[in-house]
Amino acid sequence: MAQLMIEVPGTKISELEKTSSVSRGDVIPVVQDEETKQADIGQISDFVKSELGSAALKDVADFATPTSVAEVSQASQMRDDAQNERIERMEYSVYLFQKNGVYKAYRTKALMLLDVSNIPVNSIVTVVDDPDNNPDINDINGEYHFDGNDFLKLENNVLGLIKSKMAQAESNSKSYTDTEIKKLENNIDVSVENLIGKFVLSSDSENIFEFKDSSGNVVLALNKKGQLVSYDEDTKRSILLTNQEDIKELQKFVDELNLNNISVLLKLLATSNSSDLYTFEDSDGNIVLRLTKNGMLRSGQIDGLHNAVDALEYLKKLSKQSDDSKLIRFEDAEKNLLGYVDKFGNWVFNGVDVLNEINELKKFKNKAQAVTALKQIAVKAPESIIQIYLTDLPNLPDAKGTTVSGKGEFHFDGQSFSCFVKLEVQGASSASYAKKNWNIAFFSDQALTKALDVKIGDLLPHDELVFKSNWIDHTNIRNAMCYRLWEQFTASRTGYPRLETEKPYIGKTGKSALQSGANGVPRLYSALLYINDEFYGIGSFGTAKKRSNYNISKNKPKEIHIGMDGWNDITNLEVTNPTLYEMKAPSTPTADTWTAISNWNAFAQLSDANFTAQADNYLDKQNAIDFMIFAEFVKCRDVVSQNSAKNFQFISYDGKKFMFMPYDMDTVFGLEWTGAVVYDDTTGSQLVWNSSSSFWRKVKATYNTDIEARYKQLRDQKIISVENIYNLSTDLFSKFSISVVELELARWPVRPSLNITSLEQILTWTKKRIAFLDTYFNYTA
Repeated sequence: MAQLMIEVPGTKISELEKTSSVSRGDVIPVVQDEETKQADIGQISDFVKSELGSAALKDVADFATPTSVAEVSQASQMRDDAQNERIERMEYSVYLFQKNGVYKAYRTKALMLLDVSNIPVNSIVTVVDDPDNNPDINDINGEYHFDGNDFLKLENNVLGLIKSKMAQAESNSKSYTDTEIKKLENNIDVSVENLIGKFVLSSDSENIFEFKDSSGNVVLALNKKGQLVSYDEDTKRSILLTNQEDIKELQKFVDELNLNNISVLLKLLATSNSSDLYTFEDSDGNIVLRLTKNGMLRSGQIDGLHNAVDALEYLKKLSKQSDDSKLIRFEDAEKNLLGYVDKFGNWVFNGVDVLNEINELKKFKNKAQAVTALKQIAVKAPESIIQIYLTDLPNLPDAKGTTVSGKGEFHFDGQSFSCFVKLEVQGASSASYAKKNWNIAFFSDQALTKALDVKIGDLLPHDELVFKSNWIDHTNIRNAMCYRLWEQFTASRTGYPRLETEKPYIGKTGKSALQSGANGVPRLYSALLYINDEFYGIGSFGTAKKRSNYNISKNKPKEIHIGMDGWNDITNLEVTNPTLYEMKAPSTPTADTWTAISNWNAFAQLSDANFTAQADNYLDKQNAIDFMIFAEFVKCRDVVSQNSAKNFQFISYDGKKFMFMPYDMDTVFGLEWTGAVVYDDTTGSQLVWNSSSSFWRKVKATYNTDIEARYKQLRDQKIISVENIYNLSTDLFSKFSISVVELELARWPVRPSLNITSLEQILTWTKKRIAFLDTYFNYTA
């Protein structure tokens, strides 16, 4: 740019005479390349305009002042901040919506605002039918996120949008996975076939196939003469299993039993004229599969597969990653499933668990015993993981109250049974979880008209059991472990009755005095679930809160079973038409029923002295003491909190004395009800508070000496100890192999408590809690 220089020798610019006007033709001096030249003012004006552009044509008023620029910048930043905050709250709300669902629904927005003190922070609530709602824009009805200060209205139908996106993503993922697995299966079939061919041809042993025990001893073999050879376990004598007389005797024995559920075996025996009960042949007449007399399924491919697995790394990965429960399928030309081998060694053909049926035949020596064993749906308490396969099910329900039906197979340590099933979401909270709890009802007919009882070990037979998915507790420990802990509490009692459920037997004789198996608390076993041959997840399988498990009659006015579904005031239960609890029994309450509850309320509200005087009339002393210590130990924050009560089962056998029975024990050992938080809340009482109306304070004052003595007993017996919690926990979780846990994590990679709780967290919390309780209950070793 040219430098403007004005030089007037001898005269200062300030002393020059001012001009009265300026025109475009006037000139001023400029310096270019160190030479002074003249330029028209018009040239200067045009140059300035070209440099300034359109701004040169603007008025002064058109330009913003520094103050106004700062104000605009601040307003813009505020808008950005507000928008970002709204986006962040919307994202967090979607996360809460997916994880927890709707906390509560209100008819109007006004009712929601009135109830604000009872709404937990970071809850999703909904307004369903506000009369002031504009249906065109839906400005009031819908979901809101409450952050503790205000309610943010979410986009309309946000849950539907979430589900739609998730379903599309899941569909795309499954389609891609199925394509890739199919490619691998094709490669594996060819590779295994070639490898097995070499294995069979190169064998120079006397036996073509051999089964060995863990010590390497041959226990069963097929020799080159086509003879099936076994070995007596006691004499180690070789036994030739081709004697036709033996087969005829076995056929005669089975024929006498005439059991429907082994009709398939009868057909197999009828056609057998060799060591094989049945053979499967290909179109060229080559035997591809044999069912041997001792119940073994044999083929070159199956035997070769066991030897080939270690050499096929990609087969290992496929076996671990596949969601299909069936490792080997046997199908006809129309792809109908004839039989299968699953991941756990179960061999099922035509719906018959072949190995299990033959093992059952071996156990019994006469017709009566065999008929009893094969007709009764009774399995021993499992020592390993329970395997559940539900098939022929339509789309799974996502709300409680909707049922679907199909078929089920249940495997317990080598024992198994099949039946028709009805499936329903279990628990109101579970309905909002991605991985749900399921009620599984058993039926012997496809029309679902004949309920089927299933008895596990020493438990009461049930026609419905529950699969707990343990969504908020990814350790799969808390619920089942706490129920076992309560059973340890009751087992450590002395005298009779020990169990609350035994009290109705007092004074009875004959049939009325027989133990039914009711134990008053759920019992859960480690289990895994497949639905329509896809891995659903690991969890716990067992009993729930059925009335019969509390030994309560269905409809006797004074035999009362209350399920605390919502938060109740234990000193002021609803009388008639309850909304916060479920009256599970009697089925038709009478005036005597409501009077019993009214009398309980009156007792619970008594002054200290009167409460103590009446305690033994309304409380079962042993139960009240044990429940109090139990609840204080595990700190079950979603069951009891001061006078508030939820989830536990409240029972009475005479309409006067009431007892507390634990239920829904996943929010313990510090875990918060959503599973998203673990509290280090190891000090302070969960039940007692410093108020004259505190129910549990009055219980503690009434029975304090006995409470402290009972606590000492439980501590001295190591029932309340870190070691016991460790043993109970590991006994449950060790049932799940690493490969099964990997399947779980692949199926459900996002869990509320995945990265905040563990066995270590549970044990650390327990150690701190015991240290507090030892002081609280004046314990000395």
